[in-house]
Amino acid sequence: MSKLSLLKKNAYLTIVVKDDAIWSHLAYVDYNNDVQYILSDYTDISHFHKRLDDHLFMGTFWSEYFRLLEKLFGWELIQNTEGGLSRMVDFKDENHGVNGIKILVDDNQQFLTNIFHSISHYSHDIAVRVIDTPNMRKLIGKLSEKLGYEDMIYIDLDINSFQIYRVQREGKQTDDTKLPNKYKYSEAQQYWSNRIGIIDAIKDRRLHAFMASDINNAQLENSWANLIMHPVDVLLDQNLKDILRSFTTVQLFSLLSDNRRKLEGIGSGETKTLIAIGGKIPRLLGKKATLLSIIDGLELYGTFDVIWDNECKIQAYGMSTAMGSQSSDIIIGRNDVISAITKVLIPELKSKKAIDKVIFSATYKSQDFEPETVIVLGDTFEMIKIKNKVNKVVFEGKLEDNVYLPALEDRAVNFISSPLGVRYENILIDSRLRPIVYGMDSYSNKLKINKWINDN
Repeated sequence: MSKLSLLKKNAYLTIVVKDDAIWSHLAYVDYNNDVQYILSDYTDISHFHKRLDDHLFMGTFWSEYFRLLEKLFGWELIQNTEGGLSRMVDFKDENHGVNGIKILVDDNQQFLTNIFHSISHYSHDIAVRVIDTPNMRKLIGKLSEKLGYEDMIYIDLDINSFQIYRVQREGKQTDDTKLPNKYKYSEAQQYWSNRIGIIDAIKDRRLHAFMASDINNAQLENSWANLIMHPVDVLLDQNLKDILRSFTTVQLFSLLSDNRRKLEGIGSGETKTLIAIGGKIPRLLGKKATLLSIIDGLELYGTFDVIWDNECKIQAYGMSTAMGSQSSDIIIGRNDVISAITKVLIPELKSKKAIDKVIFSATYKSQDFEPETVIVLGDTFEMIKIKNKVNKVVFEGKLEDNVYLPALEDRAVNFISSPLGVRYENILIDSRLRPIVYGMDSYSNKLKINKWINDN
């Protein structure tokens, strides 16, 4: 594999097509002048979902798409030729050309074959790859090495598919050009091949056990069918949010039940664990509700870090970040690709006496503000925001004796959030009394869900 010059200017365009959406990320680096950034664009293609199988439509789609992308980014990308095929504009400088264009298509994207053919008919300069299990294994294997985690899980939550990829490793793979095959890989997934299947999935009787909305089955099924047939990027209807959260929890619990050996022990031991969360569902639910669904659906316990792939940047440039100077496309830094971290602690209360008692206390300080104190009570679901500004933030916390968390023998929770290094966005502490019991009816659930999600 040829190495890229660290100091050489470079620009590269990676496009991710998944869940009827297109994410485009144009990365530019000029390390001599300390310039590094990614220009991004999101395009929803669900509104012409059926036309993705129309060869005439797709024949003109990419030409129009790249023309609009050039205007949006202010960057020359494609030039037309007399033979009909479009050519990539060779990179010369910022705003002029790229050293490569790559399109990654999720293997669950409908009409995948036609998308491949349409791109090849548009231009031979564009590399097309499938996001499948082998590629995801290599991505999380290499990325876990780069970020220093022994256990890494990528949870991809799209409405039509739930996919979980996991790598558990010891040591470091010596050959950087190959899949780290000495690691233990495992996958679990649920996929619906058409919209009718997704609509019917809402009839699961377990759903009402997690719901806070007081709606009958007819209202539930109609609301869900409308969401599936008319996808949105923002959920304003609180009933629909509740349905989606409950649906996500139920499907994750089903995955756990069918794949318990593959998914057991996440975050519960001394192994340093990272969960990357991507897909459309986290964007619709928000971080706190998404974590609630994942923790309850997968029955998580212990401590782990979470990063968010809401814009598919890890899919696009995670391998580039992991490979560093060995990258074959562009050398891009961690903070342009990897989100700030959400640190998650899930202790167990030793008894009911710890309810409403202090189970965690901490101080965090920086040159940017006066030291602040944080306390967390038992039987709560608290997310604490880290005030990142210009300088580093030092966080020092400790669990009290009334909780149990084997992964933290000394009970200390200390970290430094650095704007130019590892950034922590917030810390979530789930001290709810185990086992988690949802209410006997929607009203009881509403009181609990509001307390868990909306109190802070």
